[in-house]
Amino acid sequence: MKKLHDLINSLNQGEKRYVRIRLKGSKSSSLLNAYFDFLSKQKKYDFKDVQNAVNQSKTHTQSNLSLLYEVVLTHLCSRYRNNNFEYGLRGNLSTVKILMDKGFVTEAKSRCKKLIQKAESKEEFEVLRSAYKEYWNLHLLNGELDFESNHEIQSELKLIGEKEQELTSLEDSYRLVTTLYYDYFFKKRDSKCREQIKQTTKQLDDLNLNSDKAKHVLFEIKSIEYIVHNDLDNHHETRKQQLKNLINSSVFETEHLLRLMVLSNLFTKLKSQALVNELKAYLVFTESYFKPVLEGDSDSVFMEKYYDIYFSNQSFIQTWSPNQEQLMKLLDQFKFVISKRYLSNPILIGRIYLSLIELQIIVENFKETNPLLIDFFRISKKKKYSKHHISGDLLFLLQSYLQRKTDTFHNAIGSLNRKIRRYEIELDQDQKTLFELLNDLHKRRPKDTKTYIDRISNKQTYKLFIYMLTSTNSVTETRAKHFPINDPDYDADRDKFLISLSKY
Repeated sequence: MKKLHDLINSLNQGEKRYVRIRLKGSKSSSLLNAYFDFLSKQKKYDFKDVQNAVNQSKTHTQSNLSLLYEVVLTHLCSRYRNNNFEYGLRGNLSTVKILMDKGFVTEAKSRCKKLIQKAESKEEFEVLRSAYKEYWNLHLLNGELDFESNHEIQSELKLIGEKEQELTSLEDSYRLVTTLYYDYFFKKRDSKCREQIKQTTKQLDDLNLNSDKAKHVLFEIKSIEYIVHNDLDNHHETRKQQLKNLINSSVFETEHLLRLMVLSNLFTKLKSQALVNELKAYLVFTESYFKPVLEGDSDSVFMEKYYDIYFSNQSFIQTWSPNQEQLMKLLDQFKFVISKRYLSNPILIGRIYLSLIELQIIVENFKETNPLLIDFFRISKKKKYSKHHISGDLLFLLQSYLQRKTDTFHNAIGSLNRKIRRYEIELDQDQKTLFELLNDLHKRRPKDTKTYIDRISNKQTYKLFIYMLTSTNSVTETRAKHFPINDPDYDADRDKFLISLSKY
């Protein structure tokens, strides 16, 4: 039952606490609780250790582990039902129907009215439609049905249908546009995909939408269109409107992950156009806005995504505008987050490690790169032939060369060349370019710097590495000459959009 061990160890602290409370609440679950506690502490799954710990036969242990797997899933479903607004509304609807069946018409009507208000605030159309139908039945049962009440309920049902149709139609368009987007970026750069997206979105211009959910989907569609056409300015403005819709609407009151993802999309233009000071201001807002969510019982998906966005963007800022105090604070924050196990996805953790390692190399803080690289290779050892792991190998080579560790550099580059050939590892364009330069330096036959720079398609940090490897200028001089900050006069106190967000 390795899958049980993996499931238990994927739970965050809040989920583990919830499952333990449910297990302890039943005397018949005491044995299952013992299994749960042992598996929570077991670092690597070993069936014999589990069997010995609880002193059960092999058959009984297997049976109990299978039962515990189903019990944990059941309790998890229960927890998410309690935290899911739609599930709660459906439970309220069931309560209304039970009260009706038992003849408590007045109480049923009162609860149904409250249910309608809640469902309207969240645009839960299916529940809302059912609630209004029951509300009509309650008027009938209570002898209160007349033309006025019938007209009012029918009008509301018609409006619900219109809003639902808006949403359904836009969701159809969203699925088509998203499919075209993935086909364009990940399969073939066919201009027909771009044109088809443009034609689809053109039909959506000048829509007068009543549903906040529909507005959100429309913003998503338009954002995809602008990204495909590399229109960063319109993409940025659309994301601003989308974020305002998310913050102002009661529909999205608890959709913290959705708000975070849309807010992070605003960073795309800021990073692309080196608007570093503006990005700093937006990250300050991000940190303060989501602080109550992080301090509460936030789910693991939100927490992991938040720290992924936070550390990657803070690393970007420190790359182009370093501050020694902030650099140390960032490392301390990351060590704290890791120690608290707020992150569990090894790919995500590895990605943050890579951004921090790049940062430490750029600021020439080699004292910190070694322990970071050791930790990175430890957590990614099962994926040592992946492009992700190769990024770490390249950074190790880079650090060794910059530190003039000649023997280490020459041995490591030979080893990496053999690894890539033997396992036919495909590198992306940027990795190929940096690796080619490192090999040329190894052979003492480097080409002109511009040859390598012109071939970097995505990673600006790799361009900076190339200058560090081929130029005698300091990193500070290189940054000032080739990577200037484009908003030195930015003032957050004059940013109207940021000011409008700050009141929330």
